[in-house]
Amino acid sequence: MNVVMVLNYKAPNETISCVESILKHCPSIDHAVVVDNDSQDGSIDVLQRWQADNGLSQVTVLASPRNDGYAGGNNYGMRWALDNLAVKHFWVVNNDAYVKDDAFAPLLAELQRAPKTIVGSVILSSQTGRLECYGGGILYPLLGKSKLLGKDIAVSDIAKLDREPDYIMGCSMAFCASLLTEIGFMDEAYFMYSEEVDWQHQAKRKGVALKVSRESQLYHYGSMSSGGRSAFYHYFRNRAATRFNRKFHGTPYALVSAVLLSGITVLKEFKNPKLAWSGVKGAFKGATMHV
Repeated sequence: MNVVMVLNYKAPNETISCVESILKHCPSIDHAVVVDNDSQDGSIDVLQRWQADNGLSQVTVLASPRNDGYAGGNNYGMRWALDNLAVKHFWVVNNDAYVKDDAFAPLLAELQRAPKTIVGSVILSSQTGRLECYGGGILYPLLGKSKLLGKDIAVSDIAKLDREPDYIMGCSMAFCASLLTEIGFMDEAYFMYSEEVDWQHQAKRKGVALKVSRESQLYHYGSMSSGGRSAFYHYFRNRAATRFNRKFHGTPYALVSAVLLSGITVLKEFKNPKLAWSGVKGAFKGATMHV
């Protein structure tokens, strides 16, 4: 069974639009699991009513008892699916994305060719139609930064890209369910950002390859729940980056990264000292967190 996972947080209409596009265009998806991440805004009622009113037996709507972030919400749904469905493949999709054609079939073909693979899609901007990223991004760990691969290029220029990304963006990430037995679930201590990067880094250490399918394309609106370039964003984004470095490169490396990342944040937000301070706090918090 092929199961798509969609996480909702205070955006039920976008979540419904995402799932409906997948059910319409991706016939090899057998079941959709929608997890409301404790939105506390009536989202769960909207989602459950939509599922019941449309008689969608191939959709399960779950209410997480608490908001444990991206990793926690997806882990909650995947655990339920493994306990209740005969899952062979998972496809994790952001709720602020949609498809115009069968974006899952190319991912499934890749997994059938090479089961020890995590496969991503070409992510397109819903506003411009140009690339948001070719599957994911490039990491610059010491700086605590990353860069989306192929950002803003035209679809016709994809062939000019000469490398795969360092990580697959969590917006579209397909893999065999058996990987969860081998690697485990995503680390929920991040709360936001870097969860899929961490999980994929562990996977690569166990011989799992990363691949982008050029034939699989998703359209992305942009974040519906992170709050944009807010104090919240700077704190959790920087905390995630330096926590990743502490976990995989050690405390001294993480502390150097925290200094460099703090400097970059201050330079970018020198007109907004509250935002800059949030980023600095996040960077040093991540570098000293228990891993």
